[in-house]
Amino acid sequence: MFFQFIKYNLVGIINTIVGFSIIFSLMFFGLSPVISNLIGYAIGSVLSFYLNSRYTFNARQSTPLQVIYFFLVLLLSYLLNLFTLFLLLDVINPYIAQLFSAIVYTSSSFLLMKLFVFKENIE
Repeated sequence: MFFQFIKYNLVGIINTIVGFSIIFSLMFFGLSPVISNLIGYAIGSVLSFYLNSRYTFNARQSTPLQVIYFFLVLLLSYLLNLFTLFLLLDVINPYIAQLFSAIVYTSSSFLLMKLFVFKENIE
């Protein structure tokens, strides 16, 4: 599971680089920041599903239900991230609060994907 978590984070790094490259490229060519952001995140989310299903969780085939669960997990993890951030903002430095919130997002999304989205691929 440790190496799978490492793969998950490497996919996240690749996904972030690709997403921001798309966003910044589109902005450079004159598209609005909002539209660029939307397109970049949409492509990044699809790339994330593909890379995580194939390489992190070794899914042989993707089902429509996995796609739905994948995006629901991203939403739930984001809400957990936001909840953690709001809880911590009054207690600790906002930069540290962001780091803890990111840890909650990454950990929860990994575990939920492993246990629900790609459960048939559990090692």
